[in-house]
Amino acid sequence: MKKFWIITVVYLFAVLLIFPATKSPVWEDQIIYFVMIDRFANGDTSNDVLTESGIESGNVNSKYNGGDIQGLIDQLDYISGLGVTAIWITPPVANQWWDGAVDYGGYHGYWARDFKSIEEHFGDLELYKKFVEEVHKRDMYVIQDIVTNHTGNFLMYKNGRYFLNDQSVPTNKPTQYPFNMNDYNDPEQRKLNVYHWPSEIKDPNRYNTEFSELDDLNTENPLVIEALKDSYSFWIEEADVDGFRIDTAIYVEPEFWPEFLKGKQGIFESALNLGKEDFLVFGEAWLTSNPFSNNAEKEINDFFSLGFNSMLDFPLQTDIKRVFKEGKPTSYLAYRLEEREKMYVNPSRMITFVDNHDMDRFLKASDINSLKQALVLIFTVPGIPTIYYGTEQNFIETRATMFAGGFSSEGKDHYDTNTPTYQFIKELAELRKETPTFRYGKVDVIFSDDLGPGPLIYKVYDESKSYIIMMNTSSNKKHATGMDFNLEEGTVLKPLIVNNFVNKEMVYTEPFNLLLNSKSFGVFEVSDEKKEIVKSEVSVSINNISDGQTFTDDFILSGTASNAKSVRIIVDGEEKEYARVDLNQGIEEKWEVKIKISDFTPGSHKIFAKAYGKTPLIVEYSKEYKVNFDIPMVTLKIVEDPAGDDKGPLGIYSYPQDSTFNNQMDIRKVELVQIGTMLRMIITMENITDIWSPTNGFDHVTFQIYFDNPNKVGAVDLPFQNATMPENYDWDYGMWATGWGIYLYSSNNAGSNNFGDPITPSPVAEVNKQENKITFLIPLSVLETNDLTGWNIYITTYDYDGIEGVLRPLTLQGGPWAFGGGNPTDPKIMDDLFITID
Repeated sequence: MKKFWIITVVYLFAVLLIFPATKSPVWEDQIIYFVMIDRFANGDTSNDVLTESGIESGNVNSKYNGGDIQGLIDQLDYISGLGVTAIWITPPVANQWWDGAVDYGGYHGYWARDFKSIEEHFGDLELYKKFVEEVHKRDMYVIQDIVTNHTGNFLMYKNGRYFLNDQSVPTNKPTQYPFNMNDYNDPEQRKLNVYHWPSEIKDPNRYNTEFSELDDLNTENPLVIEALKDSYSFWIEEADVDGFRIDTAIYVEPEFWPEFLKGKQGIFESALNLGKEDFLVFGEAWLTSNPFSNNAEKEINDFFSLGFNSMLDFPLQTDIKRVFKEGKPTSYLAYRLEEREKMYVNPSRMITFVDNHDMDRFLKASDINSLKQALVLIFTVPGIPTIYYGTEQNFIETRATMFAGGFSSEGKDHYDTNTPTYQFIKELAELRKETPTFRYGKVDVIFSDDLGPGPLIYKVYDESKSYIIMMNTSSNKKHATGMDFNLEEGTVLKPLIVNNFVNKEMVYTEPFNLLLNSKSFGVFEVSDEKKEIVKSEVSVSINNISDGQTFTDDFILSGTASNAKSVRIIVDGEEKEYARVDLNQGIEEKWEVKIKISDFTPGSHKIFAKAYGKTPLIVEYSKEYKVNFDIPMVTLKIVEDPAGDDKGPLGIYSYPQDSTFNNQMDIRKVELVQIGTMLRMIITMENITDIWSPTNGFDHVTFQIYFDNPNKVGAVDLPFQNATMPENYDWDYGMWATGWGIYLYSSNNAGSNNFGDPITPSPVAEVNKQENKITFLIPLSVLETNDLTGWNIYITTYDYDGIEGVLRPLTLQGGPWAFGGGNPTDPKIMDDLFITID
């Protein structure tokens, strides 16, 4: 035994002499750039096609496009120039190249056939080691994506029998032991229990069943555990990587992680032996909380006790999307920012991001100013901000290539370091590096809007410095009133970076009131400088309502004002007043205004009075009151739709063959109800499911809904659907609704392959599974009307591949995840309904 330890020590000493490992950085100080290897840069065209038929290669989304490790090396200056300090790459290991059973390839790296070999389309081990070395030369770090939950789709089980996938290229089983022991029909292989054999699972759960038909590893088996330890320690010892991101961590039983990470010859021991004292390990647990719920944070936090030292912050990302992209209330993010302060042991270690390779890109159905706001947030709150490749080039397609000749590249390279978004991210990166408070400080939300898009104002501070970040997510100017920054009056706030915001100093007065420009933000440093405050003699008050009061009919709002030239009634923080009363600048002058509740949506509203003095610069505000409007409903239309007509325009389409599809696209009835200025669209479906835990409560159906104002000229093409509006009709406003996102857009700039200009706020979805009803609440303000008389609404259904961010393929033969009965260019519509409102 003694001899063994002497040999081991000598070996490790020799390894360190030959291969001096890079020490771990302070991860809280890093900024990550996330790269999908196959889609980033093609540095070696000789490895693009490795089969005689070329079946695995092409410039489509499902195949290898040519990106490789040499391309990464070639573009390291482009990456480092962005200001990032770590590169997270998708798995570089040897993969299943093509799975004919699902007509999809393993270009992404998550279908391993050998966990200890480099994918041949990407290069070889020596080239990978060179890549890591070149990254380290630039004072950057490498995070390698790894998978412990599954391999590719080699093992098949159907109709009670097992067989190996004869449509798998280049092999029908992994090439690495023990993962190549996947033939259930061989008693010796079956006995090893390397996989969770589907027929032997007595109590199926997320830990022991296949994920998207990928072969589920039996990670309770010591043989598998040791093989995975060995496989991934290899990349630390051999290639000097600095961290791991662990894919599908939520699908591996919790008991696996302490042994894999902290056990003998586990990941942390292997890293520590090379002097990596803080090897980063963060997991993917795609869990999302409903608004004002912290269930996801609770479950994600449990991973830290299992050995993880970081996690992807999916709850924050979900509300980033809801608030900045969909125009939901900014109070969603206020709650989320407060909860991550309370729930996580160290928020500074959480991986923050706005999108990734498994979802719609942020800019799909959104705008650049909203993206900037989202980026400002992740760069100014504790956490490790992560940029998904192509964001800096304003990519819309989830897995588009950066290089010419690849999928959705538009025939050109995309490595322009002068694009405004590249330069903006670079500026944010420099600001974050210079500002420790953004990395380690505390966050206090000062103001948020709980009714819709609007202001979000928060303070980030530590013992020595404070910063105020102000945003307005609305497309309109919005007020933020009555704020207390907990600062001394007269404190000067100095701008550091702004957008659609006056770039000048602000002087703090209490209470602090502000009218913010649309889609604006400003990051301000709280300085030590003070200026004298001159108080105005103008005042205004509302005298006849109280917080929480409910109105079921129109009412008179009244109050008094002093030294005011006019009083304007502001509802829900909008810039444009609901009503105006001119006054004589007297003392305690009385005023009153009639409020007509049908002018508003049902539910909560905020009201305050704004008084103007001699000049428009002299302004004072009343207290803000939150009230409720209970508005009668008016039924506009009820339309029935036949059962079983969810078969496409010609009645010949078939659903994808996976067993989870079950007539979720069959519309049965639509009810249109108007409540004040809110449209309630209640759609009864043949079936509603939530198999994939969608945030909006429904899956396996998307709604593409088009609104036609007969007094406007709109578009005819239906974006991404290979279809047009019914003859003689066009559309002016479109709605794209999936279980994970709901977006609105206008026909302006719309086309067959692009949405129009984005509109917020997007509708809210409510689901009643018992009655198979999905209700969309649509504020009529987004349709620029209060009266839908004569309007036409065209409702279509299909399904959506959330990972690719596109409508599912349509082929003649169909497939597990493809619709059948049509050509790829045929309309992507399973059921539809045309409604005219009388």
